[in-house]
Amino acid sequence: MPAFCDDPNVFVPLRKAWAFFDVTAQTEDSALGWHAGRFVGDHNLNSGLLRKLETAPTLYQALKALVRMVSSEASHLQLGIHKRRDDILFFTQYSTIKDWPGYTDSQAYQLEVYVDLIRHFVGQHWMPTEIGIETATVPPVAEAHFPGSRIRTHQRVGYVAMARSCLHSAGNRVSDIGSETPLVLANEFDCGDTLRALLRAYLSDGYPSAQKVASLMDTSVRTLARRLSDCGLSYRTLVDEVRFEAAKDLLVDTDARISDVARSVGFEDPAHFSRMFRRIGGLSPREFRKAALGRAD
Repeated sequence: MPAFCDDPNVFVPLRKAWAFFDVTAQTEDSALGWHAGRFVGDHNLNSGLLRKLETAPTLYQALKALVRMVSSEASHLQLGIHKRRDDILFFTQYSTIKDWPGYTDSQAYQLEVYVDLIRHFVGQHWMPTEIGIETATVPPVAEAHFPGSRIRTHQRVGYVAMARSCLHSAGNRVSDIGSETPLVLANEFDCGDTLRALLRAYLSDGYPSAQKVASLMDTSVRTLARRLSDCGLSYRTLVDEVRFEAAKDLLVDTDARISDVARSVGFEDPAHFSRMFRRIGGLSPREFRKAALGRAD
């Protein structure tokens, strides 16, 4: 569409953009929205947006961040997360402008893009367990793109469903420093990477204070906070992420009780630990262990 504009950066009203897609779908391919969404995917989206989502420690946090960003930027589009017993629905709708031409194409486009974003965290072969669309019929292209997924029509919103066990998945970070990796202060690691390696060694001593860590880094608390801010992080958020990752390893690699895992990552109260774990990963430590080890309830 920018090819039809004298200025490629020109503002195009949403109604006109949808009308363009509607006419194109009628003349070229009725499944245009599904094709366009598959073509764009996560690899062709705004790089700044992807970088922000990749900093999230889990898919669950990335989806929540996306909801917040969209809510602050788009007044008509509504994104949200609806929790069910065994899965969650990541839904999308334009509640006040559903009668506009091109609405169906827009929803199809969004659903395809959201699936690719989820695959960025859980793997390119992931398929939604269920897809909801507001239209009355399922286009053949949707069935071809999502073999094995249940596609439900006449839904109030468009959505993709995913098992709760997927929510703890981490994104494709450029560099992940594990517990066995020595602390390396080199140019290729940013402040967040260095602190992740440092903090992990001190978790069992309780919550590592910013003063102590700043001293170990030979800097001030204010400078530490500024450097983390430059990486899009806060000190508290980083500590929680490191605790979460360390706890995941212990839950999978050992038979330690939940309370012992909590103490190993610096929590005196297992209840506080469970709340932190659920807030970041979308499921409780016990639910995570069952899912990760393939245990039945």
